Amino acid sequence: MAVLPLRQSYEELRLTVASAEIVLPSLTDDDEIMLSCDISSLPTHNCTVACRRSQAKNKLTGQMFFQSSRPLVTAKIGLDCAVFEKLKLMCFRGEPVRPITLYLKISKSREISNGEINISTSDFTLNIFDLSWRHPLF
Repeated sequence: MAVLPLRQSYEELRLTVASAEIVLPSLTDDDEIMLSCDISSLPTHNCTVACRRSQAKNKLTGQMFFQSSRPLVTAKIGLDCAVFEKLKLMCFRGEPVRPITLYLKISKSREISNGEINISTSDFTLNIFDLSWRHPLF
């Protein structure tokens, strides 16, 4: 009997946070956390991550949008309210000694392989299904 190795059903992208800000899009909307990031496997692209509160409990929903014509990536992530507040508090503490690192778990796609993104000639979207971070203490 042969034992087949389990394959991961996701890819992981590492983003280094350069700056963070709280934005109020309008008086009828909740505040958002906007993160400006560098993608480790795509150093020539700028990435903006918009984090919003989500009504879904203990669930993350999100997508990353890649533009083929410009070196720009936009991610929109809906976070459980408690996780959103943790991220907000972490940002309010000020600039850490080293940058905060985000790890996005992305569903398998033909545009990404072994953490490397293959930019094609057309725009594409990747689904985000989990998030973790590393916040340096000292």
